[in-house]
Amino acid sequence: MRYRLLDTLRGFSLVSMILYHICWDLVHMYGFDWPWFMKTQGYLWQQSICWLFIFVSGFCQGLKRDERNLSSVCKRGLVIMASGLLVTAATLVFAPESKIIFGVLFFLGFSIMLTAWLDPLLRKIPAKAGLFCSTILLFIFRNINEGNLGFENIILCRLPDFLYEHGMLGTFLGLQDKNFSSADYFSFIPWYFLFIKGYFICRNLLQKRETKGLSGLPAVFTKGIPVLETLGQHSLLVYLLHQPVILLILSLAFKPAL
Repeated sequence: MRYRLLDTLRGFSLVSMILYHICWDLVHMYGFDWPWFMKTQGYLWQQSICWLFIFVSGFCQGLKRDERNLSSVCKRGLVIMASGLLVTAATLVFAPESKIIFGVLFFLGFSIMLTAWLDPLLRKIPAKAGLFCSTILLFIFRNINEGNLGFENIILCRLPDFLYEHGMLGTFLGLQDKNFSSADYFSFIPWYFLFIKGYFICRNLLQKRETKGLSGLPAVFTKGIPVLETLGQHSLLVYLLHQPVILLILSLAFKPAL
């Protein structure tokens, strides 16, 4: 069964992302003076996009699957990972100053495959316990890329510098090397805890329904907004094409800032 609300939320996130990237290009490439975009408002907007997209992806992984679907789920994850690597290659060749390494597509593809493999084990964990633990871990490790434990402005403790000296492997895990740079960076930690939080929330909803003798998600998940739903169903293609299309349109409309 296709849950239209999930596609709609994914489509809403895509629209928000497209608008955000238009603003980013206008500010950084065309010299638009929008101070708000560089401050808290712009940061919260950017975070809302990635949080929603990662959460919905994890939520979808919580839907019941049988062993016959494992290979198809892993194949989908592999396609998304490969698309992430394609984006990395393209940016290294055509825009090295804005290269993308360990971007959101690579993270999502890896997380989808890992969760599919771990699914039999994860289903042995009570949904409420998994939700609680993933929430706590996300709070503790949110700032790991910045060299500390804590959530945003809440600093629990600083981490020793030697932990951040393990090159690309450490950077992938979340221990960002000081020489690493990427225009779009989503490390395994802390973002997998948000992904798995969505997984356990889905499982918790399904279990509550089962105790009432009902199957599937609540009826609200069958509702959607057609335009956003269609976008959400083609999220990978939209993600891959949106930035080149934006750049083409803006290049026809504006002159780059000197």
